[in-house]
Amino acid sequence: MADRRLLVLLVVGLLSIAAIRPAVAQTVPSSPLTLTQALELARTNYPALRARQASVDAAAADVRTNRANFLPQITAQAQVAHGTSNQVRGAVLPGGALGVTGVRPDFNSQTTWTSQGGLVVEWPVLTFGRYRATLERANAATNQAQADYEQELFAHQVRVADAFMLALVAQKSVELQRANLKRTQSLRRVIRAGAMSGIRPGIDSSTTNAENSRAQLQFLTSQQQALQQRVQLASLLGTPTQAIQLDSMEFYTKLPNIAPAVYSDTMHLPPILRAAQQRVRASEAQNNLLLMNKRPTLSLVGATWGRGSGIGNRTGTDGTYPIDPSLGAGLPFKAYNYVVGGALSWNITELWRTKYATTAQQKRVTQAQAEYNQQVLLLQTERQNAVLQLEIADQAAQEAPRQLDAARRAYVQAKARYDAGLDNLVVLTQAALTLNRAETDQALAVNNLWRALLLRAATNGDLHVLLEQL
Repeated sequence: MADRRLLVLLVVGLLSIAAIRPAVAQTVPSSPLTLTQALELARTNYPALRARQASVDAAAADVRTNRANFLPQITAQAQVAHGTSNQVRGAVLPGGALGVTGVRPDFNSQTTWTSQGGLVVEWPVLTFGRYRATLERANAATNQAQADYEQELFAHQVRVADAFMLALVAQKSVELQRANLKRTQSLRRVIRAGAMSGIRPGIDSSTTNAENSRAQLQFLTSQQQALQQRVQLASLLGTPTQAIQLDSMEFYTKLPNIAPAVYSDTMHLPPILRAAQQRVRASEAQNNLLLMNKRPTLSLVGATWGRGSGIGNRTGTDGTYPIDPSLGAGLPFKAYNYVVGGALSWNITELWRTKYATTAQQKRVTQAQAEYNQQVLLLQTERQNAVLQLEIADQAAQEAPRQLDAARRAYVQAKARYDAGLDNLVVLTQAALTLNRAETDQALAVNNLWRALLLRAATNGDLHVLLEQL
């Protein structure tokens, strides 16, 4: 009965895995995926990274916008109006155009057409430092956006590399459990044949059946864990495929070089510190801009305009201005003007507003600086932890092969003694369990060493020390 339930469980598990594979078969990479390829795939596909890159592009566009704000401002306007003649000749509606002078000496409700067109140019030629401060603030915002993108990219690369290694060790576990299952099945066939011929006791056959079931369950569990790790990795890569084939590269053929890392204050700052540093500089640039806002602005102003009206220029014999209600009489310009000059504007009340604004902004600068110092402290702690983790992982990786070698020898000896009738099946079973655990520990020890090296590279802010060994 137990064998039947186990067989049903095995079939269901295999069918569930097979049901997943056809859905993603069209998106499976044509060749095994290396870690370098995985990092590049994540960089181009992951939505959060694309969003960060878009923010960098937007900040760069803001720099161009701020430059354009200090270019000459040119305003053109044209109006056509129809109304009573009790108006200024060439009168215009509100909207920014220049006014005109002159009134009718009498009152008349007769209507006529009027026209006006003008061009106004205003150029803030001297801002007493505000233009430069505005550009510095915009450039600081761009640098901050770029630093935030690089920090997010680096952090995501670390997550992808770690997920890749976890998926790799899960894939290795499937291979080990498959080999263990084959070893158990081979032993089961031999013992079953011996029990049927009366050479072996029946309890040995039952025991091997139980061990075979346990090996099958371990194999199914390893497959499930490998599938979960591939799903997690696929999510970080920004691709819907889950059937990812991983290239183990050098992970299980050699141990990495773990030469001590050299840290110094003159080193290139890790991305997380560069991002924090740029936030400080952006806050300082904003504070400087607020200080510049209390200064005056000197602008050059120029304008030219023309106007037309259906009201005549000279009075008639009766002392009134003749009125021509036709559109052709009101549209053509009859008077032209221009004016040039300079204007110095200074918002006096800005002095008080700037005082309070700069006080608040200075607190934000202090906050950003404190956050930077906190990041430095955390990074130093993480570096010390990474060194300890690497030392422990290296010791485990050096010891694991000795354990595996001893376990293999013990299994061979136990099997030989069991075949010779010198030991019972319990001893052989225990030796098989020890061998399976030693094989798993060996794979974990090697993988943990690579992950510890990844941790140290992450705290150093540079993955090249890891990637150059693969």
